[in-house]
Amino acid sequence: MDIKSAMLRFLKSPLGLIVMGLNILGAALAMLLFHFPIMVVLPVFIVIALADVIVLLQTETGARSVIAEQDRERAERDARILGGVAAARKRLSMLRFDTGPVKEAVDQLVFAAGLYLEATVKGSGRDPLIEDAIIGALEVVDEYLHQIDMIKSESLLTSGEGQDARIKDFSAHTAAIVKQSVEEVTRRLGQIESQ
Repeated sequence: MDIKSAMLRFLKSPLGLIVMGLNILGAALAMLLFHFPIMVVLPVFIVIALADVIVLLQTETGARSVIAEQDRERAERDARILGGVAAARKRLSMLRFDTGPVKEAVDQLVFAAGLYLEATVKGSGRDPLIEDAIIGALEVVDEYLHQIDMIKSESLLTSGEGQDARIKDFSAHTAAIVKQSVEEVTRRLGQIESQ
């Protein structure tokens, strides 16, 4: 970690906010009580604040506050990503399909995604490959629904010849892709559980 990112994390940490708040308070009191002009107080404030941050970064407490802030940022990012996975799972579960291979594959993926989210809640780490498989499958399913709508719209304008065969082929292809995602999620979940 470079010094710039360490300083920024320190300034966002509770300790950094307290230190900066005290420096600002000191600068305000110097101007109000002692009537120092702002052109004097501002440079002194900047120098003192910078010195405080540099000195505190050298201490164990300062280092701990930087690490705690880094952990908080990571947890926030992880929660946001897992929220996206949960939203993708919910969207997949709410889609309605005719009985067939796509419905079966999507149902399996919804179940596997639920197992993954449950595992993360229980303390397992995130797995970006599982997340990509779930979100990628949602994109494939969305494209499938779009293409099926286009095929059905085309058949209204034409005689509809070959529509059922095209839908069946496209459904089989989509189901195969979603099943690959299910297999990837299941395999990776097995690896997580065995650790």
